[in-house]
This record gives sequence, structure tokens and C-alpha cells, in this order.
Amino acid sequence: MDISNILQFKQDQEFSKLLHHDNYIDLTTAALELARDDQPDLKFDSVYTWIQQRAAELSGRVALANDDRSLLQCFVDCLTKQHGLSGNTICYHQAEGSYLNRVIENKQGLPISLSLIYMAVGKELGIDIQGVAAPIQFLVRYDSQAGPLFLDPYSKGDIYTEEECIAHLAQLGEFPRNELIRLLKPASHREIVVRMLMNLKRIHEEQQDYQRAWNVQRRLFALSPLSNTLKKDLAALSYQTKQLSLAVELLEGCLKSCPESEQSDIKMMLQRVHAELAKWN
Repeated sequence: MDISNILQFKQDQEFSKLLHHDNYIDLTTAALELARDDQPDLKFDSVYTWIQQRAAELSGRVALANDDRSLLQCFVDCLTKQHGLSGNTICYHQAEGSYLNRVIENKQGLPISLSLIYMAVGKELGIDIQGVAAPIQFLVRYDSQAGPLFLDPYSKGDIYTEEECIAHLAQLGEFPRNELIRLLKPASHREIVVRMLMNLKRIHEEQQDYQRAWNVQRRLFALSPLSNTLKKDLAALSYQTKQLSLAVELLEGCLKSCPESEQSDIKMMLQRVHAELAKWN
């Protein structure tokens, strides 16, 4: 596979939209496209059906909700209490915690994948629930008439006002208030996909599963093909997965555009790749 092929995702219609700077995508489908890298035979229909079924269960409840907080509580009662979706620290070390189909089957997931399910059910109902790339833990946001409300699907559906959310996040780490306010704004679809990819990359590298890490890094590089850092990381994983000619092409591309301070490291990497290539010739 050469670099031009790396940038093509013909099977993945939603992910391809991001490559063409169309940031409005169907996040459910995009997340399933990422999962298909690890599950080539994955069919999306069962996930769509599950989401539609939960929306049908919720339609009457949300119509009778007395206020916006009660409306969100309906989601918690259905998705978390009735259907058991919640967070688990084990998911931080297993790729299945990022794959929506596995999250639904296992009833456990990372904050971002659980949030996507809440968002998908909300979308089915015409209720705008948005993702928030908060530090430490991804959340969802609903803009009520009285101000934004935040819901934490990972921690069994805790609901916060903006002030309560800021206080909660401040307990998790030393974050300046102004920074927290900025990070509680809705995340773009592109930001959400990138965060999912970064989670998967970390998990695969932790498990030394370099082929799966390469699959993820390929997507990250396709989203930002001018980034030398992403290009160099893909070269390193290409070396690990014995795609040596591709590693050479990527590293030579880095040399053409990287700062002089980085060139020595890249040249050393190139030497290692050429030495490995020589063993094959």
C-alpha cells in the first residue's frame, strides 16, 4: 500500500466526508466504520435497530417530562437503569469498549462510546444531545432554556448544571475555570472521531497490537496528512508491521518538510528501515 492508497476510504462514506472537510456526519455510522477495521464482517443494521427500539421506548416518556432535567432523566432511566449501559475501567484497556456494537452487547463502554449512544437515541427522537470533549471524561450536553445541562453516561447518568459540572471536573484534576468553560462547549464531529481514534491507538499500542494500531494511525494521518508527527508515527508503525517500503516513503516525506531539529531522529529511523530492508534483499 502506498501513501495515495492510505488516504482512500471508499467503503467508509461518513469517514470520507471528514477527509473532504465535511464536518457534519452521522456519528453512529462513522463509529461503526472504525469498528469495522477490527470486525470486517460487521453489519450495522443491528445497532441501528437497537437505537430505534430505545427511541420508541422513550418517545412517550420524554413527551410527558415536566422539565428538561426530567427529560434527561428519562434517558438515564432507559439506557442506564433499564438496559444497563455503564462505564467500566476495564474498557480503558480493551478496544471493545470503543465499538458501539460491542458496547451494546456487553453493556459496558468508554465515556465517549456511551455518549454516542445517548446522542444517537436523542437524534432518533429529534432531541439535540451533543458531545462534550471534557478533560478526563467525555460527557453529553443538552441546551435547556435555563442553560446547559450535562450528563455523564459513564458514571451511571449523573446530571449536572454548568456550575455543578465545573465543580465536578475540578475535583478530577487541576483545571482552570476558564479552560473548563471552554471545554464544555459542544465538540465537532471531527473532534469526536479523532478522540475515538486516539483512544483506540493507545489501547492497541498498550497491547503491542501494531497492525491494529497501524489501522488507526492510518485514519489519523488521513485526517491530517500535512502533520509530520502523524506521518512519522505511521512510519514507525509501518516498520513494526513490516511495511518497509511504505515506511521509507513516509520518512523521506518527513525529511522534506520537518524542522532541522527533527531530522537526525528521522534519519536514524530511515537507517533502521534500510537495514531491515537489506535483510529481505
